[in-house]
Amino acid sequence: MPVFTRSSLIPATPEELFDFHQDPHNLRRISPPGLRILEIRAGHSANPGEEFTVAVRQGPLTLSWTGRWVTVSAPQTLVDSGVRCPFAFWRHHHIFEPRPEGSLLTDRVEFRLPWFLGGPVGDLVCRLLVFPRMFAARHAATRAWFGRPRH
Repeated sequence: MPVFTRSSLIPATPEELFDFHQDPHNLRRISPPGLRILEIRAGHSANPGEEFTVAVRQGPLTLSWTGRWVTVSAPQTLVDSGVRCPFAFWRHHHIFEPRPEGSLLTDRVEFRLPWFLGGPVGDLVCRLLVFPRMFAARHAATRAWFGRPRH
């Protein structure tokens, strides 16, 4: 099973990061350029077994993604899985570890594309090209969100 991992230091506590990431509505704040969130149907906090749906547009493609919260362990871990999504398998671990300077945010994604989207070659393209750009943008936006002045 292909796995992609990215970690970044964020100027926030694990509790702040957990609260931010458990709300799917915050995807609007961290989506990379070129990915437009059209609709989010979800609560504002994660509950194990609860589903959420996100409709996105990237270029000419519009995709609907339904996920399910699998693990909710505040403030260390959130895990969601793809229920109806472009992947044959998707499991996304959000891990928040305290550090003196804030928290280490780690996204760990286990995934597999369906055979018609390239199978192992597509998996490699995702792991080496697509995901690094997407998660770099998401981490940069998260860092900027928590680094902004708060009133």
